[in-house]
Parts: sequence; structure tokens; C-alpha cells
Amino acid sequence: MSEWGPARAPHTVAIIAADPRGQCAAADAVALAGGSAGALLVWPTVDVNPRAWLAGAADADALIVELAGAAAEPLASVLDACAMFAARGGALIISFDPAQLDAVAAALLDSSAQLLCAPGVADRAAALAVALQARGGAGGRLREDGPESEAARLKRLNEDVARIAEVLARIGRSPPAARSPIADPVPGVDLPQEGTGIAAADVRRVIRARRLRDQYFGAYGGGGLFEDPAWDMLLDLLAADIEGVRVSVSSLCIAAAVAPTTALRWIARMTEAGLLSRENDPADRRRAFMQLSSDALIAMRRYWHAARRLGGPML
Repeated sequence: MSEWGPARAPHTVAIIAADPRGQCAAADAVALAGGSAGALLVWPTVDVNPRAWLAGAADADALIVELAGAAAEPLASVLDACAMFAARGGALIISFDPAQLDAVAAALLDSSAQLLCAPGVADRAAALAVALQARGGAGGRLREDGPESEAARLKRLNEDVARIAEVLARIGRSPPAARSPIADPVPGVDLPQEGTGIAAADVRRVIRARRLRDQYFGAYGGGGLFEDPAWDMLLDLLAADIEGVRVSVSSLCIAAAVAPTTALRWIARMTEAGLLSRENDPADRRRAFMQLSSDALIAMRRYWHAARRLGGPML
């Protein structure tokens, strides 16, 4: 018997792609994950109702939408339809280009969709495996006749994603009453309630200093040893609050200093945890702005003053 287990009837996966290259990549991912390509929906034109058009994926176990190469219209309508699909409990995977990040985040960041920015075939397949597992089993086997390295990479990705999902699920199950969003002040340290005395330039210097770690140690372990996207984003949003500027989702992903797909997952979880809040741009529905929640802002200010009073590093 194979290490992947006995074969089962493959799940059906619908594919929608704005570009033939995306269609091919999605089909390869479905085959690698052991699924079966079902409906192949034609990318809608401006005069097509995406909601009715998306009904063709209603019987599929999962839906992969490839947005790369899509024009601005009907992209917005397609994203609205995808949000409705996810809201109904559909397993949805969205693949998109970095230039589309803000539009995708504005429509789907709060949904159950898996958002993949500039993914490879194995990244798509790993996301698909997780989506199908959530719907009751992997349904089928991974291809064993393909390149061994690709299958091994998929297995690692799937295990990593599943492990992270379990940790986040445990966090999400924690009762709100047990959480203490704002820590008690450090004994003996009188902390100001407001952000007086914190200069945006000082916060930006800390951020630049944090980037130096990768500059001097990035060659070890292939880089990524010092990734800390949550704290990097909190610092960036603190500086932005002091400066009085708004931060788009794409800008915050850059500040996280990790891959956009990873940054989006962190933004979603931090928003759910109450650290971040999102505000849609009233002038452009394709963009959303992120900011620290009121509790997180108070906590960041108190941390900054406490660390400075105690002579500790701000890193």
C-alpha cells in the first residue's frame, strides 16, 4: 500500500481562470492533489452576471479562481461573487498577482477563502488539500508518478498549513473573558495614557534596525530565520498612527517582510484577535486600510514607554 493511503474517489474541483496560464497551473494543482477537474467556467464578460455565472460551480467540492491577467472589469463583480460563494460555505482558493492584492483583500480578507499571492503549483495544491480535508477527507491520492521533489514539497506544505491551522483554531477557541488585551503597567513605572513622547522617526528607526538582522544573517538557513510579521506590522501601524497616515493592505504586507500570502494570513488572524481593524476606502471599493485597534494602540504606547523607562531595547 502506498504511503499516501488507499485511493478514494477524487473530489471534483471547478476552475475559473482569466488567463490560460492560470488555468493550466490550477489543473496541475488539482491533479497533484489527487482531485478531478470538474467544471471549467469561462471568464465572464462585463455584461455577464457573475452570481448566475458562478452557479456552475455549485456542485463542485472546491473552486479555484485564477485572477492573474484579469482586467479591472469585471474583476470587482467576480470578487463579489466569490465572496458570496465563500459565505455559503464553499471551499474557495483565490490565486492572484501582487498588483491585485488590495482588491482581493478588500473583498475577501474576512471570508473563509484561501488567498494565494503569486503562488506556484505546489502552493495551490497544498491549499486545495487543506480545503478538501476540511470538507471531509482528501478524497484520492497524491500523484505518485510525478516528480518526487514536488510531491515531497506538497506534503511538507500541507503538514505546515495543517499545523498552523490547528494552532490558530486553538487560539480562536479561547474564551474572550480569558484574554487581557491591555497588560497591566510594569510595577513602579508610571506610564502615560496617551502617545506623547513617541516620535514616528524613532519607530521607523526600530523597523530599519530589525531589517538589519536579515542583512547580516540572511545567508544562514536560507533566510527567514528572523521573520516576525506580527510585530513588524504592529510597529508599522504605530508609526502610521503617529504620522496620521493610512496604511493599505498591500503596504502592510510589505511592512510584514514576508511573502504576501503569509502576510495576509497574519492580517486576518490579527484582525480576528482584535489587534487590527479594517476600514474600506469609501472612494475606491478595491482598497481597504488597516489600523491598530484602540486596545492595541494603547498597548503599543504603553509597551514603548515601559521599554524606554526600563532601558530595554525597542526591537
